[in-house]
Amino acid sequence: MPEEAASELAPDGAPPLPRGPFRALRHAPFRNFWTAQFFSLVGSWMQGVALRWLVYQLTGSQALIGITSAASGIPTAIFAPFGGVIADRVEKRRILILVQIVAGTLALVLWQLTALHWVQVWQVVLVAFGFGLVAALDMPARQSFWVELVGKEDLMSAITLNSSIVNLSRILGPSFAGLLIAQVGTATCFLANAISFLGPLVVLVRMPRSVVSAVAHAPIWASVREGLSYVRHDKAVKRLLLLIGSWSLFGAQFDVLLPVLADKQFHAGAQGYGFLAAAMGVGAIAGLLTAASLESRKRRGRLVLVGSAVAILGLLSSSLVRIYAVALLCLPILGFGAAMQLATCNTLVQSLVPDGLRGRVMGVYSLMFVGLMPLGSLFYGFLGHALGPALTLRIGAACFTALAGLLLIHKREVRRLA
Repeated sequence: MPEEAASELAPDGAPPLPRGPFRALRHAPFRNFWTAQFFSLVGSWMQGVALRWLVYQLTGSQALIGITSAASGIPTAIFAPFGGVIADRVEKRRILILVQIVAGTLALVLWQLTALHWVQVWQVVLVAFGFGLVAALDMPARQSFWVELVGKEDLMSAITLNSSIVNLSRILGPSFAGLLIAQVGTATCFLANAISFLGPLVVLVRMPRSVVSAVAHAPIWASVREGLSYVRHDKAVKRLLLLIGSWSLFGAQFDVLLPVLADKQFHAGAQGYGFLAAAMGVGAIAGLLTAASLESRKRRGRLVLVGSAVAILGLLSSSLVRIYAVALLCLPILGFGAAMQLATCNTLVQSLVPDGLRGRVMGVYSLMFVGLMPLGSLFYGFLGHALGPALTLRIGAACFTALAGLLLIHKREVRRLA
């Protein structure tokens, strides 16, 4: 067989798959895990929507919705850097197996509490905190696992495909959740999420052992300091991570306000709330497809700038909406910009970081992306309660605009990536 033709075959002997954004699917371990993970993510989005709606039903408080969302991010803020160290020194497959078991158990507990009508707000907050602990282990291990499944050549494809299913599940999960909540209540969403962890668990158990980094015997604090030192001295990576943190604080958690908007402003109920959450996912898919079609590194820095600008436009336009149908058109703008910005930042960071530091740097990434979300949830929850959703969205857009401008405009470290 000619060498050129052999290079186009999938590693497991499967027929050739398209190059470009889909080339990571040539690798059977990634393909199987990616497929199973999609169904698990749908369950996770269903639970996220049901969790917020449950708190709103129990309390009617925007502030408590924000507190519950914050509880899931606090452990990530504290432990994500240590999760990155663990990802660099323990077999990532084993970490992810543990994650599926613990997360599935927590979802079952939440299902039982809700189905038996024993659930109270403090219990929901406690379970959310448990999911945050799981995320502190899961995110660094998962993000640094892709390169072991597909290699450096197909890493960008793996990140793009992973981001795609995250956002596709963001469309389907909330929509299913809205329908289920309206028909049978919130408990069924928690049960569906618990069952969804079985697929990734089976795939991971059957997967061959993966590589453990040579840093396995280094002292934990020395490993943490090494990762933080790299981030501190690589100015491009640092600015990209700070941009992600800025979005987590002042952009990403705006959906804390969606239950209130759906109920009080649009009078759309639980089903309408699910469709509002899904609408942003529609735009996110479009943003990812756009970003994936421009794979040259010289264009990625520009995509960060464009994505940030479009996300700001989405926040501002959403703050002006008074009609439900118009909101369904505005939220995709927000999703488009946010997905383009976040996926491109993720790809750039993973492309720039050395292999031996990837887990620890992705631990810092997890801290910026998820760990700061509790503050974002509190920002939108308490400010929304005091000033109303519309004005809060405008304030969030203004804050993110100021920080993004400081980090990106005329900064040589980021402009060199454009």
